[in-house]
Amino acid sequence: MCSFVPLRLICGEDVIWQNPRPSSTLLCRPIYFKFVNENKLDIKEEMAMVEAEITALKPSVISNNINVKHSMLMTMIDGKIASHLSQTSMQTCDICKAVPSEMNDLKKIKENISSDLYKYGLSTLHAWIRCMECMLHIAYRLEFKKWQARDEASKTMMKNRKLSIQQKFRDQMGLLIDVVKQGAGTTNDGNTARTFFRNPEKTADITGLSPELIQKFAVILRVVSSGQPINTDTFADYAQKTAQLYVELYSWYFMPASVHKLLLHGAEIIKHFSILPIGQLSEEASEARNKDFRKIREHHTRKFSRVATNEDIFNGFITSSDPYLSSIRPVLKKNYKRQVTDEMKLLLLSDNSLDQENVEFVDVTNMVDSDFSEED
Repeated sequence: MCSFVPLRLICGEDVIWQNPRPSSTLLCRPIYFKFVNENKLDIKEEMAMVEAEITALKPSVISNNINVKHSMLMTMIDGKIASHLSQTSMQTCDICKAVPSEMNDLKKIKENISSDLYKYGLSTLHAWIRCMECMLHIAYRLEFKKWQARDEASKTMMKNRKLSIQQKFRDQMGLLIDVVKQGAGTTNDGNTARTFFRNPEKTADITGLSPELIQKFAVILRVVSSGQPINTDTFADYAQKTAQLYVELYSWYFMPASVHKLLLHGAEIIKHFSILPIGQLSEEASEARNKDFRKIREHHTRKFSRVATNEDIFNGFITSSDPYLSSIRPVLKKNYKRQVTDEMKLLLLSDNSLDQENVEFVDVTNMVDSDFSEED
């Protein structure tokens, strides 16, 4: 699936229009979709085609004296796509090329930096999920403290502890953790990860992990996904301290590449996108389109041919993301306010135009009108 989201319209230093919900599907416009395997060759071909089209873009002429130039940022991709584009494996950091056994060596990360890969962003939605899974995998292995369970005894201990932790999350927090969904991955999604980090004390009690480490991860994840300008200097220092705490507590478990990228390269990636906050460059809108794809295909398409089905799916995407229709229809949203802690205030720029005491963080992932009843 290839799509784009308009973020901002500026004239000089003046912001004429700003997307109020960049992570919503309401303005996620489709370019095309194909039924092909997501392998390295196909991804490179699609990447080359999209880049060629971007290069060929001409300014949009609104009137005789108004031309709109387009600046495209390719940040709505996940870690798998970034690995293919950087020609690395999923377990290798695409920025510094560190392999799993080198992830916890905090002194080696500055030796081989590929700064040209900063342009692919930070994948803030998947950062929530990968950090949660990292914490869970450590918790499953606390009894034998090894990165891999090779012998039968370790495998049995990990299996039993995993079942125990899953049951506790279900009973105490109402979360389904690491449960396989038929044809749709697992239950580890963005909303589950946000709930996981919302109460560090309870999560630490269930998993047996350090509440301080979980709290630090929660602060970092909330800041990068807030959509607000970030103080990169204080963020870099805070992320470095979090990485050091991780290594001190769980040096036996190699840091996953996505967590390594967030903690050790996150500040530089955020600094690279000086035009917009990193939270506004999330891949959430594109990921939420997968849910729309299934709904439109099931309920609003002709089924007598694949061509007709795909045509109706694409028309459904065009209609549901139409800027004019999205601007006039009432939007039912489910939101809540997160208290901005003192730690978060240190990582956000002090000259932020919003009141730091009452910043409202709205979760809009997978939220469309059909998700809520009239009663809601």
